[in-house]
Amino acid sequence: MASSYSLAEELSTIQHYYPYELEEAYTPIYNIGLSSPGMVITADQPELIKKMHFSMVPFFFKGRKSSMCNAKSSQILVKQVFKQLMITHKRCLILADGFYIWQRFGEEKYPFRFSLKDRQVFSMAGLWSAWTDPETKERYESFCIVTVPANPLVREIRKSMPLILTPETEKLWLSKNTTEEEQLELCTAYPEDQMIRFLVSRGIADRTINDLSLIKPLNYVPA
Repeated sequence: MASSYSLAEELSTIQHYYPYELEEAYTPIYNIGLSSPGMVITADQPELIKKMHFSMVPFFFKGRKSSMCNAKSSQILVKQVFKQLMITHKRCLILADGFYIWQRFGEEKYPFRFSLKDRQVFSMAGLWSAWTDPETKERYESFCIVTVPANPLVREIRKSMPLILTPETEKLWLSKNTTEEEQLELCTAYPEDQMIRFLVSRGIADRTINDLSLIKPLNYVPA
Protein backbone atom coordinates (compact mmCIF):
# COMPACT_ATOMS: atom_id res chain seq x y z
CA MET A 1 0.00 0.00 0.00
CA ALA A 2 0.99 3.66 -0.21
CA SER A 3 -0.56 6.15 2.17
CA SER A 4 1.40 9.15 0.89
CA TYR A 5 3.39 10.29 -2.12
CA SER A 6 4.78 13.49 -3.62
CA LEU A 7 4.59 15.71 -6.66
CA ALA A 8 7.01 18.59 -6.17
CA GLU A 9 8.97 18.85 -9.42
CA GLU A 10 8.91 22.08 -11.41
CA LEU A 11 5.80 22.51 -13.53
CA SER A 12 7.99 22.57 -16.66
CA THR A 13 9.32 19.12 -15.73
CA ILE A 14 5.82 17.74 -15.19
CA GLN A 15 4.68 19.09 -18.54
CA HIS A 16 7.70 17.62 -20.26
CA TYR A 17 6.15 14.23 -19.51
CA TYR A 18 2.50 15.32 -19.51
CA PRO A 19 2.11 18.32 -21.89
CA TYR A 20 -1.52 19.01 -21.10
CA GLU A 21 -3.64 21.92 -19.94
CA LEU A 22 -4.01 22.43 -16.19
CA GLU A 23 -7.52 22.91 -14.86
CA GLU A 24 -6.17 24.60 -11.71
CA ALA A 25 -2.91 26.16 -10.60
CA TYR A 26 -0.13 23.76 -9.61
CA THR A 27 1.28 23.73 -6.08
CA PRO A 28 4.29 21.49 -5.30
CA ILE A 29 3.56 19.12 -2.41
CA TYR A 30 6.28 16.93 -0.90
CA ASN A 31 3.84 14.85 1.11
CA ILE A 32 0.42 14.19 -0.38
CA GLY A 33 -1.52 12.38 2.34
CA LEU A 34 -5.17 11.60 3.00
CA SER A 35 -7.48 14.36 1.73
CA SER A 36 -4.57 16.32 0.21
CA PRO A 37 -4.98 17.62 -3.34
CA GLY A 38 -3.25 15.65 -6.08
CA MET A 39 -2.95 16.04 -9.85
CA VAL A 40 -4.65 13.43 -12.03
CA ILE A 41 -5.53 12.74 -15.66
CA THR A 42 -8.82 10.94 -16.25
CA ALA A 43 -10.07 8.64 -18.98
CA ASP A 44 -12.91 11.13 -19.58
CA GLN A 45 -10.51 14.04 -20.19
CA PRO A 46 -7.14 12.55 -21.16
CA GLU A 47 -5.62 15.88 -22.20
CA LEU A 48 -6.45 17.78 -19.00
CA ILE A 49 -4.60 17.70 -15.68
CA LYS A 50 -7.19 17.98 -12.91
CA LYS A 51 -6.88 18.48 -9.18
CA MET A 52 -8.66 15.95 -6.97
CA HIS A 53 -8.32 14.79 -3.37
CA PHE A 54 -6.40 11.71 -2.27
CA SER A 55 -8.50 9.09 -0.45
CA MET A 56 -11.62 8.25 -2.40
CA VAL A 57 -15.11 9.15 -1.23
CA PRO A 58 -17.62 7.00 -3.17
CA PHE A 59 -20.82 8.74 -4.24
CA PHE A 60 -22.95 6.76 -1.78
CA PHE A 61 -21.03 7.80 1.37
CA LYS A 62 -23.05 9.87 3.80
CA GLY A 63 -20.07 12.07 4.69
CA ARG A 64 -16.85 13.21 3.08
CA LYS A 65 -14.53 11.48 5.53
CA SER A 66 -12.72 8.50 3.99
CA SER A 67 -9.54 6.47 4.38
CA MET A 68 -9.98 4.60 1.09
CA CYS A 69 -6.53 5.41 -0.26
CA ASN A 70 -5.79 2.09 -1.99
CA ALA A 71 -7.58 -0.46 -4.16
CA LYS A 72 -5.97 -3.88 -4.52
CA SER A 73 -5.72 -4.95 -8.15
CA SER A 74 -7.11 -8.36 -7.16
CA GLN A 75 -10.27 -6.60 -5.95
CA ILE A 76 -10.95 -4.01 -8.66
CA LEU A 77 -13.20 -6.38 -10.61
CA VAL A 78 -14.56 -8.11 -7.51
CA LYS A 79 -15.58 -5.43 -5.01
CA GLN A 80 -18.63 -3.61 -6.33
CA VAL A 81 -17.38 -0.15 -5.32
CA PHE A 82 -14.31 -0.60 -7.53
CA LYS A 83 -15.88 -2.71 -10.27
CA GLN A 84 -18.49 -0.05 -10.99
CA LEU A 85 -15.73 2.54 -11.45
CA MET A 86 -13.84 0.21 -13.79
CA ILE A 87 -16.95 -0.44 -15.88
CA THR A 88 -17.78 3.26 -16.15
CA HIS A 89 -14.18 4.18 -17.07
CA LYS A 90 -13.50 6.13 -13.88
CA ARG A 91 -9.81 5.37 -14.20
CA CYS A 92 -7.07 7.93 -13.86
CA LEU A 93 -3.34 8.57 -13.87
CA ILE A 94 -2.04 9.91 -10.57
CA LEU A 95 1.00 12.10 -11.25
CA ALA A 96 3.90 11.63 -8.84
CA ASP A 97 7.65 11.95 -8.48
CA GLY A 98 7.94 9.49 -5.58
CA PHE A 99 5.98 7.60 -2.93
CA TYR A 100 6.59 6.69 0.71
CA ILE A 101 6.38 3.46 2.69
CA TRP A 102 7.13 3.29 6.40
CA GLN A 103 9.16 0.55 8.09
CA ARG A 104 9.50 -0.21 11.78
CA PHE A 105 12.95 -0.25 13.39
CA GLY A 106 12.57 -1.35 16.99
CA GLU A 107 10.00 0.91 18.59
CA GLU A 108 10.21 3.59 15.90
CA LYS A 109 9.01 3.85 12.31
CA TYR A 110 10.93 5.51 9.48
CA PRO A 111 9.81 6.31 5.92
CA PHE A 112 11.47 5.10 2.74
CA ARG A 113 11.05 7.05 -0.46
CA PHE A 114 10.75 5.25 -3.80
CA SER A 115 11.27 6.90 -7.18
CA LEU A 116 12.18 5.88 -10.74
CA LYS A 117 15.64 5.94 -12.28
CA ASP A 118 14.58 7.01 -15.76
CA ARG A 119 11.64 9.37 -15.11
CA GLN A 120 11.48 12.41 -12.87
CA VAL A 121 7.69 12.32 -13.01
CA PHE A 122 5.59 9.19 -13.52
CA SER A 123 2.04 8.01 -13.03
CA MET A 124 0.36 5.54 -10.71
CA ALA A 125 -2.88 3.89 -11.78
CA GLY A 126 -5.93 5.15 -9.94
CA LEU A 127 -9.70 5.09 -9.67
CA TRP A 128 -11.77 8.17 -8.95
CA SER A 129 -15.27 9.08 -7.85
CA ALA A 130 -17.42 12.19 -7.43
CA TRP A 131 -19.36 12.79 -4.23
CA THR A 132 -21.99 15.49 -3.73
CA ASP A 133 -22.50 17.15 -0.37
CA PRO A 134 -26.19 16.56 0.51
CA GLU A 135 -26.48 19.99 2.12
CA THR A 136 -24.36 22.36 0.02
CA LYS A 137 -24.58 20.33 -3.24
CA GLU A 138 -20.83 20.90 -3.61
CA ARG A 139 -19.12 18.34 -5.86
CA TYR A 140 -16.06 16.67 -4.34
CA GLU A 141 -13.81 14.58 -6.60
CA SER A 142 -11.37 12.14 -5.08
CA PHE A 143 -9.18 9.17 -6.00
CA CYS A 144 -7.39 6.09 -4.70
CA ILE A 145 -4.23 4.29 -5.83
CA VAL A 146 -4.44 0.83 -7.40
CA THR A 147 -1.89 -1.49 -5.77
CA VAL A 148 -0.22 -4.71 -6.88
CA PRO A 149 1.97 -7.34 -5.17
CA ALA A 150 5.33 -5.69 -4.57
CA ASN A 151 8.55 -6.28 -6.45
CA PRO A 152 11.56 -7.53 -4.38
CA LEU A 153 12.84 -4.00 -3.66
CA VAL A 154 9.55 -2.91 -2.09
CA ARG A 155 8.67 -6.32 -0.65
CA GLU A 156 11.52 -6.05 1.85
CA ILE A 157 9.29 -3.44 3.53
CA ARG A 158 5.73 -3.98 2.32
CA LYS A 159 3.88 -6.73 0.44
CA SER A 160 2.16 -4.33 -1.96
CA MET A 161 3.06 -1.24 -3.97
CA PRO A 162 1.38 1.26 -6.31
CA LEU A 163 0.70 0.15 -9.86
CA ILE A 164 3.27 2.27 -11.70
CA LEU A 165 2.54 2.74 -15.39
CA THR A 166 4.79 3.22 -18.40
CA PRO A 167 3.94 5.64 -21.23
CA GLU A 168 2.52 2.66 -23.15
CA THR A 169 0.43 1.24 -20.31
CA GLU A 170 -0.81 4.72 -19.38
CA LYS A 171 -2.66 4.82 -22.69
CA LEU A 172 -4.14 1.38 -22.11
CA TRP A 173 -5.22 2.20 -18.55
CA LEU A 174 -7.13 5.26 -19.77
CA SER A 175 -8.49 3.63 -22.92
CA LYS A 176 -12.24 3.07 -23.15
CA ASN A 177 -11.72 0.50 -25.88
CA THR A 178 -10.09 -2.21 -23.78
CA THR A 179 -11.96 -4.73 -21.66
CA GLU A 180 -11.81 -4.87 -17.89
CA GLU A 181 -9.89 -8.14 -18.17
CA GLU A 182 -7.31 -6.49 -20.43
CA GLN A 183 -7.00 -3.70 -17.87
CA LEU A 184 -6.33 -6.30 -15.20
CA GLU A 185 -3.43 -7.69 -17.25
CA LEU A 186 -1.67 -4.35 -16.77
CA CYS A 187 -1.54 -4.88 -13.01
CA THR A 188 2.05 -6.03 -12.58
CA ALA A 189 4.85 -4.67 -10.40
CA TYR A 190 7.27 -2.13 -11.86
CA PRO A 191 10.75 -3.68 -12.32
CA GLU A 192 12.88 -3.29 -9.21
CA ASP A 193 16.05 -2.56 -11.21
CA GLN A 194 14.40 0.60 -12.55
CA MET A 195 13.60 2.00 -9.10
CA ILE A 196 15.47 3.80 -6.33
CA ARG A 197 14.86 3.46 -2.57
CA PHE A 198 16.28 5.54 0.25
CA LEU A 199 15.46 6.56 3.80
CA VAL A 200 14.04 10.06 4.37
CA SER A 201 13.03 12.29 7.27
CA ARG A 202 10.26 11.34 9.65
CA GLY A 203 9.16 14.92 9.10
CA ILE A 204 6.84 13.71 6.36
CA ALA A 205 4.46 12.79 9.18
CA ASP A 206 4.08 16.54 9.87
CA ARG A 207 1.62 17.94 7.35
CA THR A 208 2.71 21.50 8.17
CA ILE A 209 6.13 20.87 6.59
CA ASN A 210 6.34 21.15 2.81
CA ASP A 211 9.90 21.61 1.60
CA LEU A 212 12.90 19.86 0.08
CA SER A 213 14.12 18.58 3.46
CA LEU A 214 11.44 15.89 3.34
CA ILE A 215 13.00 14.06 0.39
CA LYS A 216 16.71 14.39 1.15
CA PRO A 217 18.27 10.93 1.71
CA LEU A 218 19.31 10.23 5.30
CA ASN A 219 22.91 9.08 5.64
CA TYR A 220 22.22 6.46 8.31
CA VAL A 221 20.10 3.40 8.88
CA PRO A 222 18.19 3.20 12.17
CA ALA A 223 19.29 0.44 14.55
